[in-house]
Amino acid sequence: MVNVTALRNDVKDFIKHTGELVRFRYFNISGANTGYDDDVVLTISGTDFWTSGVVQPIDKLRGSDEAILLEQGKLLNNDLKLYVPGDVNTSGLWKVGLGSPIREEYSLAIDGGVTVWRVKDDIVYKKIYLRRLDTGSIVGE
Repeated sequence: MVNVTALRNDVKDFIKHTGELVRFRYFNISGANTGYDDDVVLTISGTDFWTSGVVQPIDKLRGSDEAILLEQGKLLNNDLKLYVPGDVNTSGLWKVGLGSPIREEYSLAIDGGVTVWRVKDDIVYKKIYLRRLDTGSIVGE
């Protein structure tokens, strides 16, 4: 029988020792300011959350799930995948800064771009597809 707590701790230790620091910054979404044409205004929600994450390139080998998403145009060649511990909040609107100091900013690449790996009802880790933010900011930030 698998001890979920021990497995979660092992995965967290693996990510900590093989990954790099990543920063999650969360946002609140509100209506547009009357002086601008933007659809939304984003404000930072709370404090930044720092954790470890393992950054990997997209698997482009023919027949892989990611290669299929590439062929469908859902993922781009320079998108990344990020593995984080299961306790990282990936709901709502957020962006990820890679490294410390931050060298690049990323956001969720596709709808449904967070895959949760569970044992029964317990989340062990998450895989997130990321797309680089060319300006470092989300529109409306």
